[in-house]
Amino acid sequence: NLYLFHLDTMAHIVQILLTSSTEENNMDQESADGVEEAAALTVFDKLRQYSGSALNSMSSGWHLWQNIKNGIMPYLRCSALFFHYLNSVPVPVELQENRPHHFELLCRYLSLPTNLMSLFQTENDTIEPLMQRWCGVAEVQSFVKRERTAISYPRESNKLIELPDDYSCLINRASCFTCPKSGGDKSRAPTLCLVCGGMLCSQSYCCQTELEGEDVGACTAHTYTCGCGVGIFLRVRESQVLFLAGKTKGCFYPPPYLDDYGETDQGLRRGNPLHLCKERYRKLQKLWQQHSITEEIGHAQEANQTLVGIDWQHL
Repeated sequence: NLYLFHLDTMAHIVQILLTSSTEENNMDQESADGVEEAAALTVFDKLRQYSGSALNSMSSGWHLWQNIKNGIMPYLRCSALFFHYLNSVPVPVELQENRPHHFELLCRYLSLPTNLMSLFQTENDTIEPLMQRWCGVAEVQSFVKRERTAISYPRESNKLIELPDDYSCLINRASCFTCPKSGGDKSRAPTLCLVCGGMLCSQSYCCQTELEGEDVGACTAHTYTCGCGVGIFLRVRESQVLFLAGKTKGCFYPPPYLDDYGETDQGLRRGNPLHLCKERYRKLQKLWQQHSITEEIGHAQEANQTLVGIDWQHL
């Protein structure tokens, strides 16, 4: 198991070097290159050779090593959690503290050398052929030649789109939105996808499409291309958040926009100026990031049985 973990760690380091180290970062070098830095530069030069010199050359092993340490931290944290729950090995107290520098502690807890580049020396006979094979993959070749994009490390957490502070900006955008299938007519229910920012013509027969042999509305169809069947939308003219899960489940949720009295205005009946409440939007972010949309729909439908009878697939 430890051998496989070492192999997986080296594979992840190769990913980081291929995707994050083609250009030097903006950090000023704080010290001269040491053993780790020199080893990182050696591995990078081999990857550059195996990829046909498509990667930019690097003169600083220090920058490469900093990229590796920053990029591999999420992987080490996930590995530590998995190791703890698999083997019930107690986590060191230092790792439970909110401190910025946990790299050495995580390496020791996972039985990894703090100089991760030494793995490439001890497992050289195994990793060399694999590195050559990985660099020869068509997708990798396309990336290093800048013909396609790839995930870079460290990865940033996915977030919902940025929303304007003033709700009137969204009203103005929705008023300019026309139905894409009805020759420029205004959409009756413009709906904003909070995941990708696309504006959709919701609750309208003109934009219905067939999905798995059934006619569904624009929002339901969009969830299958944007969120694997789960979607979070803002119905602009109703100032209302819409949760959808699959073709038959959904609920309405209070919007993140409040008036000067701290109240929502669903339906825009009062007409008071609305402004973004960042705390409410963070709560929406958390629901989405923790994959809790479906659970929230279930709770809402249990509390309000009328939601069960709504034809959510037509939205």
